[in-house]
Amino acid sequence: MLRQIAPVVLFFAPVVAAQESSAILSNPFNTPADRIEGARLFRSQCANCHAEDGRGTSAGPDLSSGAFKRASSDEGLFQIVAKGLPGTVMPGFSLSGREIWQVLAFIRSLSISRARETVTGDASRGAALFRTHGCGGCHDGLLGPALGESVRRKPLFELRRSITDPQVEVESRWWRLRAATHDGAALSGRRLNEDTHSVQYADPSGRLRTVSKADLTQYEIVRKSPMPPFDLTDGELDDLLAYLVSGAP
Repeated sequence: MLRQIAPVVLFFAPVVAAQESSAILSNPFNTPADRIEGARLFRSQCANCHAEDGRGTSAGPDLSSGAFKRASSDEGLFQIVAKGLPGTVMPGFSLSGREIWQVLAFIRSLSISRARETVTGDASRGAALFRTHGCGGCHDGLLGPALGESVRRKPLFELRRSITDPQVEVESRWWRLRAATHDGAALSGRRLNEDTHSVQYADPSGRLRTVSKADLTQYEIVRKSPMPPFDLTDGELDDLLAYLVSGAP
């Protein structure tokens, strides 16, 4: 069975993740307290080039839009802050792993704040769409990512893309198991861990299960999102995004 990764290991996990491209690492230090500390570090280390609000200067690009030229994932951004960008004025910073994650938590929050400034939809109409399409039934942190988490991590353009094209990026933690046993029982759920002999998964009720691969006649890891693409008008999409960034879900 795969090891549970302790927070101290996560400091160095971007290096591991670069070698294991099937895993997409998320920031493990993304609480309000982390973002406050990240803001302090950003002001002391980064503001000279990127401005205190992250909107950039002649010396450094805008970091508040949520769109980054060199990397888009948390792990890729971690590498840039830790190692710098050869051939550019961006140096590597002598910060601890936790401090880098905190800076990234603050940088991610800039795009959320900016999204709230620029979103044009109606949150009350978006709430009605959210209920009509049953979004809360899957986005509970078990079957799919909790929306509070997604909104904190993703800028507006990524949230929009996730709704219109949910297959564009499916994190490995949301891959699903589809299997059958020798006695004809069908198994399904969210894949958690796997080794040569067994697979661990959460069944639809959230219960942790382990099954031996020797007991299976069919075994498949589904790397696609179960979320369907939603056929929304531009106005409806704006309304739904307005509801999401309002913090209501």
